[in-house]
Amino acid sequence: MVGKFRPGGRWLASAALAPLLIGPLLAATGASAQTAKPAAAEGANGTGVSEVVVTATRRNETLSKVPESVSAFTAAKMEVQGIKSFADLAKFTPGVTFDEDRHDVAIRGITSKAGSGTTGIYIDDTPIQARALGLNANNTLPAVFDLDRVEVLRGPQGTLFGAGSEGGTVRYITAQPSLTTFSGYAHTELAFTEHGDPSYEFGAATGGPIIQDQLGFRISAWGRRDGGYIDRVDYQTLNTTDADANRVDTYVLRAALTWAPNADLTITPGIDYQKRDQHNYDNYWVGISDPGSGKFLSGTPDRMADPDAFYLPTLKVEYDQFGLKFISNTSYYNRIERVNGYSGTLYDLSYFQHYTEAGTDPQGVGCTAYCYNTIVPTTAAAPIPGQLLTATGLYLPGMPNYYAHNLITNQQQNFTQEFRVQSTDPAAKLNWVAGVFLALNNQRSTEEINDPELPALTQLLWGEDMITAWGENLLPNGDDYINDTQSHDRQIALFFDGTYNITDQLKLNVGLRYAWTHFDYHNLNDGPQDLLDDGGVPATVTGHKDETPFTPKVGLSYQLTGDDLVYATYSKGYRIGGATPPLPAAACLGTFPSQYNSDTVTNYEVGTKDRFFDRSVQVSISGYYIQWNNIQQAIYVPACGIQYTTNVGSAVSQGFDLQAQWQVNHDLELDLTVGYTDAKYTSNAIDPTSLATLALKGDGLGIVPFTATVGGQYSFQVVDLPAFVRFDYEFNSRQDKNPSEDALTTYYDSGLIPDPATNQVALRGGVTVKKWEFEVYVENLLDSHPQLNLQHEDSGTALYEAETFRPRTIGMAASYRF
Repeated sequence: MVGKFRPGGRWLASAALAPLLIGPLLAATGASAQTAKPAAAEGANGTGVSEVVVTATRRNETLSKVPESVSAFTAAKMEVQGIKSFADLAKFTPGVTFDEDRHDVAIRGITSKAGSGTTGIYIDDTPIQARALGLNANNTLPAVFDLDRVEVLRGPQGTLFGAGSEGGTVRYITAQPSLTTFSGYAHTELAFTEHGDPSYEFGAATGGPIIQDQLGFRISAWGRRDGGYIDRVDYQTLNTTDADANRVDTYVLRAALTWAPNADLTITPGIDYQKRDQHNYDNYWVGISDPGSGKFLSGTPDRMADPDAFYLPTLKVEYDQFGLKFISNTSYYNRIERVNGYSGTLYDLSYFQHYTEAGTDPQGVGCTAYCYNTIVPTTAAAPIPGQLLTATGLYLPGMPNYYAHNLITNQQQNFTQEFRVQSTDPAAKLNWVAGVFLALNNQRSTEEINDPELPALTQLLWGEDMITAWGENLLPNGDDYINDTQSHDRQIALFFDGTYNITDQLKLNVGLRYAWTHFDYHNLNDGPQDLLDDGGVPATVTGHKDETPFTPKVGLSYQLTGDDLVYATYSKGYRIGGATPPLPAAACLGTFPSQYNSDTVTNYEVGTKDRFFDRSVQVSISGYYIQWNNIQQAIYVPACGIQYTTNVGSAVSQGFDLQAQWQVNHDLELDLTVGYTDAKYTSNAIDPTSLATLALKGDGLGIVPFTATVGGQYSFQVVDLPAFVRFDYEFNSRQDKNPSEDALTTYYDSGLIPDPATNQVALRGGVTVKKWEFEVYVENLLDSHPQLNLQHEDSGTALYEAETFRPRTIGMAASYRF
């Protein structure tokens, strides 16, 4: 095991080390046994599985009584399972997959790289998901420190959570101020990754009454360094230029204040701030790496960073009167991400390679006296005349250090206002919630390629100046391409959700949502690589789309006994339509649509929630059948290398998810999750303009069909101190074949293969000493390193990149509570 400290973040490393070294000494003095960190609270007989209260229906309900498929993770559960991010949380959630590259959450197979998000992402009552305006429209996902819980709602949630919740919704529920009790928590961690940098963190949270029963506060701060394990190297010499470059620093601040001027009214202003800075991406070059020996190398000349920050001020007002609760949620979400979404160097060379191999310049004019594909000799690594990228790097004998830089700036400024009124008597015949939702969202995506060496490269490749080859010089700042899109989303929605008790056991649930949506955009393109540019004159265009989507929901549930619930649900979900920037008709050889419509999902679901053997076993199972129509898709046009968004194709996702817990006795808990998703196109997806076959009936949507986790936790005493050990095993089946891996589709890429089946094992153990808790753990115990997300710039490029799991990591943690 190798741990290499780097200079960055020294204060955080010191903060992480101090409690780990000092804590045991403090705790040893006057130590008295506390309750061990439990896997579950005890039931009536001391061995029952605990109940979790959730707000998936916008009302407080115990999870076992909610007639929906919901996973809930309390703060204690996330800590004992080592959950630091949504990537960790997805492992334990059936029916959920997570793309770490795009920060994309897919629930029950509903995923798309185009248009609006398919999964609703909420911080408390604020939606934060992004629309795919351009490339790398990544979502940001909150860190999980100082949360009360995370809820994952599977299936369309269009009634209560609106647009973008087609596959489901993820809700981060933050810890709230207490008006009666002081409490505090501090946590620190230090871990060593084989062949990589250490990771460390420190966080603290505290809160309580300022004025008893009237005014309370909650504040927290957290910082974490995830050490890297992929080295950046000079592709020519393989000398390291930036060791363990894929490190990530994350910082979180939260503060909230609750004022209760009387027993009926509470006012809670709050603010969240998060900054996540990924120094370099998680890709390694397949041709120069050796995963078996822990050697992960990237020769990409440009650093692929992803700094992402947001702040979120909120104001929640709750008023109880007349047997009703009135709730107002006001928020403003401001986010900026500056991501190097793709390598400008590799993209440019893969693009230019099409011309050099064909023997033409970018204007399509065939070479005569100067032909790069005949001047530069072929080699064993570059056997194709004109080839610029090989499996191990650049092949540019005249400019081996060529460098271009891509930057994509994503900005969101979202104002959200929701007013709700709901019943408060759980024993009433009818329990209901109704409200109005307003969203004013401004988003901007700016994509640039800065390429100051393009004039010299143009001379090398074609023997021409910029005007001859490209028709335009570089922009004043050195950009050869800019695509700037600004958009406005406006939405007003009315919604109602009610549950009527037909009998004490049989309940009818009806939900309705009607929305008025507006989307408009302004797009600007410029630069010599911009095919819409006209002799140095930037191309600008505007567009808009208005819709009135309606999403109903109907469900029946029957409480067979106090421990057994069955339910059936019909529901719909939608994504708002939009407008897509134009494509140059001459270069792209056709005319293309300027807008796209909403797509919709229709969900049929049955499920059961049961507790057996004096409530020591709890099982939740649901089966579903989802029809996805008029799918928003990004369509690539090979004639010009540009993509546009339109509606094409339909799909069905069907399967089941299972969650089970067994409190075997007071000391032993076992848990199991299983998810199966069969998501496939049900008809051929044909580009209406080019008639290209995008997907064939039966092609998968590129998700993992089968997932499973098995966990166990055993509690015991060590010299009269409570202790525990825990194991977790995760399995993902081989990824479904997606359309680009189908040889009968137009854009088939023979170099791409589905992700293989994967396995991971984690172990964790700890002891409680007075108010201190100490843990040691091993993640990726077997040091599994499968080749995942294999990719290259295009089907003609020999340079492949891939990702893998973080290598075996051994760590220790300490927590203090009061």
